[in-house]
Amino acid sequence: MKSKGVFWGVILFSIGVLFFLKNIDVIWFSWRAFFTMWPVLLVVLGVSLLPVKEFIRIILAFVIIILTIIFVANNPRFQENDRWPWYWNWHNDRYSDRNWNDEDEEETDEWNDQQLFESFDSSINNAVLDLDAVAGEFTIDETGEFLVKFNRQGNMGKYYLEADNAGSAVVLKLSMGNRTIHSKNVSNKATISLNPKPVWDLKIDAGAAKIDFDLSPFKVDRIDIDGGASSVEIKLGDKHDNTDVSIETGASSVKFEIPESVGCEVRTSTFLTSKNLDGFTKTSDGIYQTEGFSSSAKKITIKLDAAISSLEVKRY
Repeated sequence: MKSKGVFWGVILFSIGVLFFLKNIDVIWFSWRAFFTMWPVLLVVLGVSLLPVKEFIRIILAFVIIILTIIFVANNPRFQENDRWPWYWNWHNDRYSDRNWNDEDEEETDEWNDQQLFESFDSSINNAVLDLDAVAGEFTIDETGEFLVKFNRQGNMGKYYLEADNAGSAVVLKLSMGNRTIHSKNVSNKATISLNPKPVWDLKIDAGAAKIDFDLSPFKVDRIDIDGGASSVEIKLGDKHDNTDVSIETGASSVKFEIPESVGCEVRTSTFLTSKNLDGFTKTSDGIYQTEGFSSSAKKITIKLDAAISSLEVKRY
């Protein structure tokens, strides 16, 4: 057997054991923390190419994996409310070793049907929606009564809506007050209704969420999505002259629907990404354009910076 086969066999075996222990609740880790550490795969790949003996490469790979787990468990970036995203569960009481109070437990584990809204003012011309999606399923539809309306069902914390007005512009922040996930059996489904009159900017921290946005009725100036392991589906319209989309993800599936009446450019900086760009021509490395993009009256620009993803852009 080739030495590289032994190396990757051991690595895959270790990962398989990790997932098996998670599935039987011996250990637990959040998918957000796991996929945020995807660059470790590149480090392990580099170790496999080092011109040293096989057993040294295996030892180095194990050390890297162990150090990564220790780093995640002790890095404040992944800790919320004194909870580690990794824990060992050797006891019958799954939560006995965690330092939570009853109030936090009730807030996270109880089912919450929420409705939040901000009234519409005809003087508002521009609106920014800053969404802390965290995890779950999120959709967008239209409302004429409110500036924004948020309907959500689930048992994963509570959301809060803040509005900051500055003349004819308003910044809306939808954030979760307690981002702690106490168990793997969580549900978080939300519908966000937007008013079509203002020009919208969307800033989304997708985490490990499923994003399914039909934005065709809206004037969208910019979309920024920062996701870990996400599924993103966005339908854009032709209500605005120029729309800029920027997506940074770890491991994601990204799909767009673009109207044929709008010129579109796709810029990709990706690793191991499958692309389905029907109707696009490659103009240079990582850049794809529809016919007549430069002279189009209305344009959509999509920038994708991803690790392991699939990208599909359809015209309608």
